[in-house]
Amino acid sequence: MIYNVMEIKIIKLKIPWPFFEVNAIILKEGDKFALIDTGFPSDENFNQIDKAVLDFCGSWTKIEFIILTHGHPDHYGNAREILNKNKIPIFIHENDKDRVIELPKELRKDAAEFAAEYLIKNGVPQDKLSIVQRQSKSYFTRKYQVYDTDIMHIEDEIYIGGNKIKVFHTPGHTPGHITLYAEKDGFIFSGDHIFSRGFPVPLLFFPKKEERFRNLPNWLKNLKIFEELDISCVFPGHLEPFSNVKEVVSKIKERVEKQKQKVINIISQSPRTIYDIGNLLYPNIPDEFWSFKFSEAQGYIDLLQDEGLVSETIENGKIFFEIKR
Repeated sequence: MIYNVMEIKIIKLKIPWPFFEVNAIILKEGDKFALIDTGFPSDENFNQIDKAVLDFCGSWTKIEFIILTHGHPDHYGNAREILNKNKIPIFIHENDKDRVIELPKELRKDAAEFAAEYLIKNGVPQDKLSIVQRQSKSYFTRKYQVYDTDIMHIEDEIYIGGNKIKVFHTPGHTPGHITLYAEKDGFIFSGDHIFSRGFPVPLLFFPKKEERFRNLPNWLKNLKIFEELDISCVFPGHLEPFSNVKEVVSKIKERVEKQKQKVINIISQSPRTIYDIGNLLYPNIPDEFWSFKFSEAQGYIDLLQDEGLVSETIENGKIFFEIKR
């Protein structure tokens, strides 16, 4: 798929989850090129990117830089393979850098222990933790992580040819998620901050020991740029480009209010742990994906706490939430 004005080529790549494909995007301005995201790591995906770059750009030497919208492997996973063959600057926000490089073992161990304690306190059965541990092992593996020396901190704007691309820090889906805005054409590259339909799950994340990133409140706050900017088209990290931006944002906000009311109804009946709230909120989602359900339930509890609507009690070492009477 190629668009006029600033030329844009979308490369649709496979991901190993029952959701959508992921988009890697090549930008062309004059004779200058840049790549946004690199897709989930696999030989098939890398070969597809390689072919697209050679067909569209002529060679990898034409790619001036790679921008990673955030530190999830379906967006940065082929960066290591690309760097093994081509020395290209890679930009990512400082707050997500630790997600794509190999952290010291002790830091990872401390964060993992804190996460496990937190999950158990909030109702997750001990046997469910193995699912997250398996996912994390395959999700954050050194096989496709890059090195600290490969990464460059991204500033508030970057140029491709004569086209200025503004860089907005939009934490929510991850702490260091960024959204890119090509001002001249009104194009916005939204990563996983917004899609044409559906709802980007603000996944639970523990940056370090004793710290939890509050995903959903941050994500909602950072939807505002989609209402404030003059946008002709949004190019998301999944699904198709869209132009009805305000309508999409309005639907998202409606959905948030609807789900928040469901959580209120759930904890009005009796005190519940976050794990139980997630299961009651999404009874038809397979248990394999309990961490997605937990993440959303945690997000709605965060929103309700910010509004002063919930209280919590501790019973047998577990935290229960209920509506304030």
